[in-house]
Amino acid sequence: MKLVKYFLQKKPVTILLLVLILAGGLFSYIKMGKLEDAPFTIKQALVLTPYPGASPSEVQTQVTDVLEEAIQSLGELYYLKTENRAGLSKITVYVKKEIRAEDMQQLWDKLRRKVNDVQGKLPAGAGTSIVNDDFGDVLGVFYGLTGSGYTNRQLEEQAKLIKNELLKVKDVAKIEIYGVQTPTIDITVNPSMMSQSNITTADISRAFNAQNKVTDAGGIETSANRIRIESTGNFYSLDDIRNLTIVSRTGEHFRLADIADIRESYQTPASNLMKIDGEPGIGIAISTVPTGNVVDMAALVKEKIDSFRETMPEGFELVSIYDQGYESDVANQGFILNLIISVVTVVAILLFFIGFKNGILVGSGLIFSIFATLIVMYAQGIALQRMSLAAIIIAMGMLVDNAIVVSDSALVNMQRGMRKRVAILKACGATALPLLAATFIAILTFLPIYYSPHITGELLSSLVVVIGVSLMFSWVFALTQTPFFIQEFVRRPRPEELKGELFSGKVYDRFRQSLRFVIRHKSVTISCLVVLLVASAVSFRYIPKVFVPALDKQYFTVDMWLPEGTRIEETERIATEISDYIEKKEETETVSTFVGRTPPRYYLSNVAFGPQSNYAQILVKCETSKLSRKLHAELQEEIPAQFPEPFIKVNKFELSPLTEAVIEARFLGPDAAVLDSLTGLALEVMRNNPKVDHARNEWGNMALMIRPVYDPVKAGALGITKSAMMESVKSINDGLPVGIYRDREKQVPVLLKSSGANVQDAESLGDFAVWNGDRSAPLSQVTKEIETTWEYPQIRTYNRQLSMAAMCGVRPGHTMAEVHGEIRKEIEAIQLPEGYTFFWDSQYKDQGEALQAIAKFFPLAFLLLVVILVALFGNFRQPVIILCVLPLSLIGVAIGMLLTGFDFGFFPIAGWLGLLGMIIKNVIVLIDEINALKRSGMPVYESIIEATVSRTRPVLMAATTTIFGMIPLLWDIAFQGMAATIIFGLTFATLLTLFVTPALYALFYKVKPNSAPLPRR
Repeated sequence: MKLVKYFLQKKPVTILLLVLILAGGLFSYIKMGKLEDAPFTIKQALVLTPYPGASPSEVQTQVTDVLEEAIQSLGELYYLKTENRAGLSKITVYVKKEIRAEDMQQLWDKLRRKVNDVQGKLPAGAGTSIVNDDFGDVLGVFYGLTGSGYTNRQLEEQAKLIKNELLKVKDVAKIEIYGVQTPTIDITVNPSMMSQSNITTADISRAFNAQNKVTDAGGIETSANRIRIESTGNFYSLDDIRNLTIVSRTGEHFRLADIADIRESYQTPASNLMKIDGEPGIGIAISTVPTGNVVDMAALVKEKIDSFRETMPEGFELVSIYDQGYESDVANQGFILNLIISVVTVVAILLFFIGFKNGILVGSGLIFSIFATLIVMYAQGIALQRMSLAAIIIAMGMLVDNAIVVSDSALVNMQRGMRKRVAILKACGATALPLLAATFIAILTFLPIYYSPHITGELLSSLVVVIGVSLMFSWVFALTQTPFFIQEFVRRPRPEELKGELFSGKVYDRFRQSLRFVIRHKSVTISCLVVLLVASAVSFRYIPKVFVPALDKQYFTVDMWLPEGTRIEETERIATEISDYIEKKEETETVSTFVGRTPPRYYLSNVAFGPQSNYAQILVKCETSKLSRKLHAELQEEIPAQFPEPFIKVNKFELSPLTEAVIEARFLGPDAAVLDSLTGLALEVMRNNPKVDHARNEWGNMALMIRPVYDPVKAGALGITKSAMMESVKSINDGLPVGIYRDREKQVPVLLKSSGANVQDAESLGDFAVWNGDRSAPLSQVTKEIETTWEYPQIRTYNRQLSMAAMCGVRPGHTMAEVHGEIRKEIEAIQLPEGYTFFWDSQYKDQGEALQAIAKFFPLAFLLLVVILVALFGNFRQPVIILCVLPLSLIGVAIGMLLTGFDFGFFPIAGWLGLLGMIIKNVIVLIDEINALKRSGMPVYESIIEATVSRTRPVLMAATTTIFGMIPLLWDIAFQGMAATIIFGLTFATLLTLFVTPALYALFYKVKPNSAPLPRR
């Protein structure tokens, strides 16, 4: 107690330290980073490899398999998922969840080396593999540029001007532009003209390369200088291309414009498209540097954007699609308001229990604990965001708990006639060690969450740290600031004000009678609670279970898939119809449409899809979150009825990444046909359940394919090679690359296309003329047959095995756990042939991993808890009493969840773990008081009664402050389940502390009324 005595005696030092804490906390709050949500690491990377002309099967066997073999040697690898489409290999690399965020970049460098090492083993024609390890970066400030009457190229040029200026803004890290159309130069020729001119595609390509190649022309030297000679003759305009001379194989010279039509165009099919409120647009997505403040950066960007709006040519318009800075600011303001309400509520309750002066005294410790915590948060780089602010609110009641116990003990000592400083020092000496142990145990209950390697553990890590730091500060201030304030501001009672008997009166007498009744019927009481505990455990099956809650935002998304093989233009048409339908709703503020693939990751939990020509995403922004909820519910019912052809998902924003489907039954094996059969059986089970929504095959539908079978005999007679045949076919729509046109910093592909080609089926394709430079002939004359067949447009694998999943969603009003429980047994009963395996993927797998990650460190936390309790009490019986109380808290939790109707998931589990710490803290202080009274010579029975009575006020104060402090979180959709768990759990746990703990103590020590003191052990 020397430290306590020092602070009581050294008044200037104590005042200085307290003032510095207040000033440091205020400074930290102003300077610290502000985010909307806690950051977490996306532990995935993409490896993309183009292989033009290859089928999905060829891509899988010739490219993907080679790369997977190299990647699987990574020791940190968790598993691989691949998606193989015509001409493209897409490998998603998932690394072990135990890998720390700071080690990720080094790991991605290892992955890049592994991929680069096998590039030589890829087949000829395959492009260079690209390792995208930053697709998890958040570009949270997202603007859209539209331009009525402007071309795509003019939109792109304006977007680049804006990008270059925004890169100069403080704390801007990088900027991505979305929706840019790849420009091309189209050379449209007639096949018959090519044949008559004896010109081949190789002749045109050779002419392009010869003239457009950048060549070093050297220089000349004078007596003193060297003068560089510039190479000229490159293409600087379309006229230069038109005037290009082509030499045929017979030596004739042709001007390119005389045999072809040359014009600027765009790549077909487009890779992605974007619209904002129905107008074609381009997205400009901006990220913040890791150490930056997104709120400040977004404000600076907005200032720059406002200046652009004034200076841009008429017709251009910049629209805010998503502003993470604004969202973070709004979220922080809402939580700060909740925090202020919680602080005021807690102080008001203290005033009610212990009067104005004492209430302010204890409440001041809460302020000092919060401000000291802000200093540590700033020093450790923990931003103000949803989790860290919620942590302070959750810890609110616990923060005053230590001060309540110390101040109450000191006040009681003074009521007993002790001098003020003696009363203070005795109170601190008696409570310091029990409170330290209780505080440490309260922190310890969160240990499994903090060390969880799962994404949920990372998401809640700042919550755990802030709770732990603030609780330790509350203990420190309870033994320093609280005694000091009692010494300076609390008057010692005068002799005539001293009570003859403490804890007397009708209320206390009735409470003593209730305690005696419970202790006399302790066996019955405990038996009834055991029955209630069993009933509560059974009742959990009726509580809806959602692992991670959705967020209450003014945004939501609509994902749309059309059948595989759909043209991107058709996808754009239907997506535009849906966007127009949504835009007409009065709740809608802005509608942004992204076709072909998802936009840059403007929100951390967003999931990426594409490139897929049959996919589109619509981002809907409403004026308020309330209107967003209303429109979201309406569209879930209306959209499928209005647009029955596509598969449509209406999604809320969530804290953790969304999955492609809510439920996935995944089959693995060597044969796609067998996998398709197994998946079909699972889909039949899903479709028979009325709660299932949109059951589908992961691979999608079979797509139509035309296969011209080359005939070497017939084609050889005409001198047409397979390569010439396929090049001619490619010129129908996509265009055959024959050169590069350098347009400033861009390299624009020059594509050769056939004129007059109106090919839409196998028959018209057979009439299409192919050429070789000497002659042309219909395709049907150089092939054995032109067959129409069906193929899987994509082939997926999981850890190098063919993989196919039966996927489905859940209808509104139902949960994944509910539907999965109903279809699980029937799907798991499907007989698997030898060599085939099955597992549940998606949310079920992710939730299981999250719970396993918590359970991994739970034994360690429990062992440390037991060690501390045994060390504190010096026996085994009293720790066992405490452990017996803990499970009974589930009764209150179950009642709370059933009454409120809130979902039970990971956050309520985290809240329950914190609740255990609160219960242990109260019970430790109560048992310690019983032991103290026993040591003073009081009979054991009376010790139990009087200790419980004396602890009633601090226990009720601590519980009430915590409960009322949590009430603001009941209206936060993310934390309402956690809040209900703590509020109802702690309410019931308070009764456990005041009634069940004495009954258990009497039961374990076989105490009977008026029994003599127990001997010390």
